[in-house]
Amino acid sequence: MGFNSFSFIFLFLPVAVGGYFLLARKSNRTWPKLWLLLVSLQFFVAAGVESLLLLLGSLTLNYFSARLLVSGRGLMGLSHRALLIAAIALNVGFLGYFKYAAFFVQVLNRLVGAHLPLPPASLPLGISFYTIYQIMFLVDCGEGLVEGHNWLDHFLFGGIFLYSTMGPIVRWKQIVPQLNDTKAYRANLDNSSAGLFLCAIGLFKKVVLADNFGRWADAGFNYNYPLSLIGSWIAALSFTFQLYFDFSGYTDMAIGVGLLFNIILPQNFNAPFRAQSISDFWRRWHITLTNFITSYMYTPIIRSMNQPTFGKAMIATFVVMLIAGFWHGANWTFLVFGALHGAALVVNQCWKRMKYPMPGPVGWLVTFLFVIVSLVFFRSSHVSQGLHIIASMSTLRGGLFSFEPWTTINQYDRLIGTGWMLLGVAILIRAPSSQQLQRTFRPSWVSLLLAIILAVVACIYLNSDGSKSFVYRRF
Repeated sequence: MGFNSFSFIFLFLPVAVGGYFLLARKSNRTWPKLWLLLVSLQFFVAAGVESLLLLLGSLTLNYFSARLLVSGRGLMGLSHRALLIAAIALNVGFLGYFKYAAFFVQVLNRLVGAHLPLPPASLPLGISFYTIYQIMFLVDCGEGLVEGHNWLDHFLFGGIFLYSTMGPIVRWKQIVPQLNDTKAYRANLDNSSAGLFLCAIGLFKKVVLADNFGRWADAGFNYNYPLSLIGSWIAALSFTFQLYFDFSGYTDMAIGVGLLFNIILPQNFNAPFRAQSISDFWRRWHITLTNFITSYMYTPIIRSMNQPTFGKAMIATFVVMLIAGFWHGANWTFLVFGALHGAALVVNQCWKRMKYPMPGPVGWLVTFLFVIVSLVFFRSSHVSQGLHIIASMSTLRGGLFSFEPWTTINQYDRLIGTGWMLLGVAILIRAPSSQQLQRTFRPSWVSLLLAIILAVVACIYLNSDGSKSFVYRRF
């Protein structure tokens, strides 16, 4: 069950919101919290019992680890710092086993000629995200930044369905104080209106824009022959826009659903394709991941250096982006993606250090083209495929243009879908971001009408052709 399904929109969500506020009227905040936890666990059950058990195992392990860290007590002679390191290592090992074991076994088999059996290729729902939350939470516990820790808040913070599967990436202090504020349990018309408005925008982005771009991207990347020059750019651009509308659409829905419960989630996108440098791009794209990388990876590395220098800072930048790339998936393509962005950030900082001027339009074009090329590896099933597509993007090895890769798309989707994609491009260039829309939103007949139109069109697409799962659901 995903956010882009009829069962979620018309059954799960109304029951979850209705039960939450019904219990809030008749009791203190404990029962609505328990209800929210219960429906969140049910959300994981829909993905399989294994996903639920692993979530509960992770939350339980980290709950007891946090209790020791918050209390200041050691365990079996471990110091406070050693306990923190051990708890983080357990989380990394937990993620590593379920997400990367098959990859490393495969690499080992190739390097030494071993024939070790590959672990089952099964990625539990949300494991990449809720593991990050737990690591951030443990670090905050170790630094004394967590107050009022209890099992219900802990399980709700780590397992709530709003963000536990695909983000945004949140910290304890961003969520738990809201859950303990009495205002969270009173119906708020402004929050509900803004939430439904954002849900409609997000659903439209996903099932109308992202899925239409996705058909063209899939046809291009699944083509077994060299793509033409123009065809390769169509495929690369289609995936770039698909990924943006898919992930930002999910984020809009997550923020919107959060507002229905009076929970404010952090923004994750701010018109990233208007960035004029790669550092500006990462301040606008997957903002909460950038904050995690900066606060919990880059800064600790810099602090650990006896004498930080510009060169060491650039090495740290490259390393953390390499790790961030690999976090996305157990494939060499994600390592290449991370390495490219790490190198680009280093070049960007060196350029700024030398104080060479960069006209805004030139900076935008260079950044946009680089992001498109890097995302070719993000989408490719293996590095060689990415290299072949990039070769087609820069040469005439496959000719100037061939429509053959897209003949698998039916005529209706080619005609209507192209119109929606052109609208998507116009939105990227001119329309205000969801962040701006949320900040300036006021309930009105115009906003209501727009939300209804977007929701109806999105539901027509859901009914007629279904919808693919969100791209980041696989990570």
